[in-house]
Amino acid sequence: LPKQYRLHDYQEIERVKKEGKLFQSPLFGALILEKTGQPVSLSSFSRFAFIVSKKVSTKAIERNRIKRVLSESVRLLLPAIKPDIDGVFLGKRNIIGKNKTEIKQELENVFRKAKLLKEF
Repeated sequence: LPKQYRLHDYQEIERVKKEGKLFQSPLFGALILEKTGQPVSLSSFSRFAFIVSKKVSTKAIERNRIKRVLSESVRLLLPAIKPDIDGVFLGKRNIIGKNKTEIKQELENVFRKAKLLKEF
């Protein structure tokens, strides 16, 4: 995921976790916060963060793979995602062992459920 689409700042991630709307999936939870009424100086890019707890897997290799696959799936969907969105994805234990296609399909379903995909 290109840097301009990443949510880095701890305070911003906490703001999304506190104020964002939660969408559940069997593989992950997605906290989505639409940036309406924000100052114009903030970028209009949609930004995302990926969190996978040690409760999901104690192995860093697995946690990093989950974050990479989620990030890549979001990158592929970026052209279809509406601007001005902050999102935090929380990986669940069920995501371990799933392939990229299943994760991407589930991600697309969550974005569709949240009405965050552009209508073509």
